Amino acid sequence: MNISEAVSFICEKAKGEAEQFDIIASNSHSEGLSVFQGQVQNTEISDSVGLGLRVIRDGHPGYAHTERLSKDALEQTLKDALCHTQWTEKVEIELPSDQGFKDDGFNYNSSLESLNLATMKDACIELEKMTFAKSREIENIPYLGADMSSGNSVIANHRGVFYETKSNSASIGVGAVASRDGVKKLGNFSKSGRDWNEFNLDEIASKAAGYATELFGAKKIDGGKIPVVFSERISARVIGMYVQPFIAEAMQKGLSRLAGKEGEVIAAKGFSLWSDPQGELFQHRYMYDSEGCPTRRVKVVDEGVFTSALYNLETAAKAGCQTTGNGARDFGTKMATDFYNLCVPAGTMTTNELLKLFPKCLFVVRLEGNSGCNATSGELSIGAHGFWCENGVIAHPVDSVTLSGNFFDILRDIVAVGSEYRDPFASYKVPALAVSSLSVSA
Repeated sequence: MNISEAVSFICEKAKGEAEQFDIIASNSHSEGLSVFQGQVQNTEISDSVGLGLRVIRDGHPGYAHTERLSKDALEQTLKDALCHTQWTEKVEIELPSDQGFKDDGFNYNSSLESLNLATMKDACIELEKMTFAKSREIENIPYLGADMSSGNSVIANHRGVFYETKSNSASIGVGAVASRDGVKKLGNFSKSGRDWNEFNLDEIASKAAGYATELFGAKKIDGGKIPVVFSERISARVIGMYVQPFIAEAMQKGLSRLAGKEGEVIAAKGFSLWSDPQGELFQHRYMYDSEGCPTRRVKVVDEGVFTSALYNLETAAKAGCQTTGNGARDFGTKMATDFYNLCVPAGTMTTNELLKLFPKCLFVVRLEGNSGCNATSGELSIGAHGFWCENGVIAHPVDSVTLSGNFFDILRDIVAVGSEYRDPFASYKVPALAVSSLSVSA
């Protein structure tokens, strides 16, 4: 049976077995390939399907999931979920009623379904040629590929919720190795979206080639406390490594320094952080979360003030408040919480204008790893590459330095937020961030 039939089947079976239940089910299809030296290196076509069930019996939640949608498998899933309730903590929640949400098709483009491996192969081969043509210093293109994915999902519960959605997207990207005087550098760039005809191969090739060659001629700089500007190329990654402290569950488990600090100033006045599920900046829209609760814009940080953690129904019940509509779950996991479209609202200054804020600063455009970064403590220690700037002008590239500090201090030390976002299709949108001081080890 398909996922809609499976959900309807288990809804009928679960009635009378538990006071409350909800179901999330999805299927997905993806096709992709990689190309090397003008030839297809490998292809991959995959399909997945699964259904996850949460039941609440005597106030205790129980979870189970299956990747087989036969009647026997679904009945066993219900039995497993009911059995699980004896081991869980009691929660006082009420699952939402049907709000009549209908899929408006925003996250889906039917014309993309005609995209096939042959078309993707031709585009990749052309992209490889164009990337080599961008610079004589490019000697190898080890990473080159494209893919298309699509999926359906269903959320249902005992109160009549039955929401179905479709989504799809495609991407193509290239990684180029450039060499100069025995030094090799790698540059990557990819593009994602729902209209294959809008993908500009020349732009992708130019970006990848530019990133591969931009850091040649790097020079040492003196270490110490230095102003730093995080480029919009990597600023979303910086923020993304530290989203956990803003989640209510982390606070309730003692894993967040922000516990009990709602209403306090935790960042510079010009910095805000939103969960923006229906924001116009984004090409992904979410009317409801994984629990079927309506979503809304949540100003987690508003002009430097920590105004609200993100909650699902269970964590909101523990805190004695309402869910923010940020319940997050797929069929194989328990209910968690997450941002739906993370946004740092743009400031008024371009990235180039941010560089002019300081007589000297480090402009960071790449980061290496994150093993020295801890969301609970806020500790940050990470390798970086970029450019040394003086009076707003790039003086020379800087290679392999280490940035050290604490994320919560960085938030307070933000001098200005840029006005430019990097990727129109990204679900995290963060402009460049100018920070007054950060420890740099050269």
